[in-house]
Amino acid sequence: MLSFLLSSPKGSSMSSFRKIPQADAFTHAARYHASRAMDHLPSILPASLVEMEGRIAIVQIEADSPVPIPRLRVPLLESEYIRAPLQPGCLGMVITAHLTLGMMTGLGIRRPTMGERPGNFSTCVFVPLSHAAWKRMNGQFLNLYGVEGVQLTPSLGHQNTVRLTHDDITLSTGSANVTLSGGTVSITGDLVINGQEYKAHTHSNGHNGAPTGGILS
Repeated sequence: MLSFLLSSPKGSSMSSFRKIPQADAFTHAARYHASRAMDHLPSILPASLVEMEGRIAIVQIEADSPVPIPRLRVPLLESEYIRAPLQPGCLGMVITAHLTLGMMTGLGIRRPTMGERPGNFSTCVFVPLSHAAWKRMNGQFLNLYGVEGVQLTPSLGHQNTVRLTHDDITLSTGSANVTLSGGTVSITGDLVINGQEYKAHTHSNGHNGAPTGGILS
């Protein structure tokens, strides 16, 4: 492309390069050659996670290339209903679709057209990969853990939760809570056992004049 810009057609008193501002010509030539180089890259590339912006990943391609590859801002291959706590340094790969995914991921608004040629890396999605060095766990269980803990909720923003952290386990309905922490079980709310409501109270003269305690029906 650059050689074309520098050449002078027959009968022309001025080359195409001289007609186009030099800065624009070099920029156009650089973009053209970068695009050609990108076209020869495989559609699946190793990548590592640099940071998270909400549920959009900033990733770095982990491969040597004669053309500098910038960090990519791409969606994750995940469902809304299971969101893994991915951290910087997580290893995986980027895979590409045939058409741009911006409208599906919120990174664009244009509806793609069949047969069109999408822009470089506009079709990429980051996919985490397992690693042989990971600690083995019981393969017969669904194993869940996070950086700080795990939280289950029936729907987004619902008050009912099961929260597991390093320090405690809490079952909550918003107004009633059961928390297990160390050797202590804390209950907030009305306690009902076998259909009977139980409340803590004392009798002033129940045991040789001394108050009695405990939970009585």
